[in-house]
Amino acid sequence: MHTTKPIQRYKIFSVKDFTEAVFDENASIEIYAKNTAFDCTEIKGNLVLRGEGCNFPNLETVKGNLSIDAPNCSFPELKMVEENFTMHCPAMLDRLEKVRGNFKCIVDFSFKNLASIGGSIELKNAAVYAKSKKLVQGRVVIPINHQYEVKNLPKDGIFNIDIFGDHIMIPHQEIRGRINIFGKDISFPNLEFVHGGLKIEITDSLADECTHDFPVLKKMTGNLRFVRAKLSFPELQEMTGTIHLENGSYVNFSALEISGGIMINHRSGASFPVLKEINGALKNHGSGTCYLNALEKIKNTFCTYQISAPNIVEIGGDLDIHAYTHNRFDHLKKVSGRILGSSKVQLKSLEYVGILDNASLAGSEFPSLKEVTHYFYGTHTGLENVAKNIYFRVTDSLCITKDQFIVGRSNFTFVLNLQRHYFKKLISILKLRHSSFQNFKTREFEREWTHYNTPVFNDVLNRIEKLWDKVEPIGFDEFFNDKDRNFKLFCFSYFGVGNLMKNLKAEKINQAEIEVNYFGYDDNGNEYMTKKINQYEVHQVENEKLGIFVWGSANRYSYAVKCWCPSTEKEHWLWIEEAYKDNALTAIASTFRIHENIIPHIRCLKRQGDLLICELNKKIPPRGAVRALTASEYFGLLEAET
Repeated sequence: MHTTKPIQRYKIFSVKDFTEAVFDENASIEIYAKNTAFDCTEIKGNLVLRGEGCNFPNLETVKGNLSIDAPNCSFPELKMVEENFTMHCPAMLDRLEKVRGNFKCIVDFSFKNLASIGGSIELKNAAVYAKSKKLVQGRVVIPINHQYEVKNLPKDGIFNIDIFGDHIMIPHQEIRGRINIFGKDISFPNLEFVHGGLKIEITDSLADECTHDFPVLKKMTGNLRFVRAKLSFPELQEMTGTIHLENGSYVNFSALEISGGIMINHRSGASFPVLKEINGALKNHGSGTCYLNALEKIKNTFCTYQISAPNIVEIGGDLDIHAYTHNRFDHLKKVSGRILGSSKVQLKSLEYVGILDNASLAGSEFPSLKEVTHYFYGTHTGLENVAKNIYFRVTDSLCITKDQFIVGRSNFTFVLNLQRHYFKKLISILKLRHSSFQNFKTREFEREWTHYNTPVFNDVLNRIEKLWDKVEPIGFDEFFNDKDRNFKLFCFSYFGVGNLMKNLKAEKINQAEIEVNYFGYDDNGNEYMTKKINQYEVHQVENEKLGIFVWGSANRYSYAVKCWCPSTEKEHWLWIEEAYKDNALTAIASTFRIHENIIPHIRCLKRQGDLLICELNKKIPPRGAVRALTASEYFGLLEAET
């Protein structure tokens, strides 16, 4: 099915769609109808089955590619697939005899009459038999060292070829397979179409004297990779694969209008005078500036370093603006991804951007901007009215929108891919720690959350307040069985160590008590001392119960120390490290860490929950390692606790 014309796609949902359409060799017929019979003896183009139970009772030949992507399809009379055959589901193929192209299969299957496969065989975890003989995965590669060996190549052009010899001429008009060239002066005078990859790798000794000839090549559907190669494609107009140039390669694509991604590396260069569309990424780390004056559209990332594309209109991925870019972007209207860079830019024509989150672009101008899909507040000002979704990073682990929240410490781009939850669930978590909305506002919102001066953010607090009394605290099983580890750990921080240890039936492994001298003041300001007996317990819980999985027998447990407030008698729990688990007094002392050089100058310690106050005899700059206090140091210096 040789063609340099574009493939025409037909989506078929009924017999009527099938009978009314006129298919030629350029057609790709995608069947979506289910449990439907289609009457024909030959398909000239490609056939893709996506509807379950499709039946072709009289079909004998598929001239193009065949792809079976749906179960229970039937081809009782099919004998020949003239190009590639891809099989994702079993089907009735009792009379299939020949596949002229490549065969790919991911399901176990047995062909009763299949006798010939002309191309490669690719099997993914599948056992496939043809006439009771098990197929073996492999690619048939034909080596060519001399001109006389060319006559042995299949005339239909379905083969993979490695050319090692010099001064070789390949007469084929089309090749459906991979071409690797290692020799010099290789000519393809008639080749118009390549359905496969082309690699040219030249040794250092031949780099300056080696030439290759593709005078009429018009279309490619594979990748191009050149190493130390210098050549021209005067007629190549379209390719769907990527172009990769390295190690001093230079290629002139004088007629190329559409290509896949382009990567230019290691002293290489290329000419693209009429290239309009790149269906991939564009990067140039080669020998100099690559000029793409006709380029209008890039489907993926555009890295502007050493690239001049003054007429670019649309970028489907990220725009990575290098500090020394040659571009003014006077015509750029759309960037579907992010705008990256480290300097101010003026994108006067830009109307749409997918993600705006880079604070390093602060001060950049977007006067024509009409829409931002995802806007990370604080990186640029005055964009609230054009943003569809505004995100606020309120803590290291919490990002919120006007009605959803996301748990994750990753940068903003990765946060967008994390699981989202609605505000009612956030409030149900907050209520694990806070008894009222006012308690949350004063103890967490005002102390710990980053605040933003915008009405949208103010509405967030109002929304939490309105919903507060309508939501119950989240249940232990609800968050503990969640598959999102970040979400589970976030809930742990509100649920509390003690509640967690009780629900998981933690085991007490040691306990201790100690008499402590506390100092206080009476109504007249006179200091007095009281003695109290403090009790401490160390508990352990299996990490497997926490959902933390480790290899081997080490680190099987997590540990916490339990203590009681001297003034309220309420219990408190603190996580500790394994090294301090064997002594409860050492465990509580380990929760106080300070620089070693300060310890000899501590006058006393005062503790209020997790807050520890250290009074010094004199001012000492902290230096050296930070370590935990020993039990004797801690209790010898402790004067007050609440």
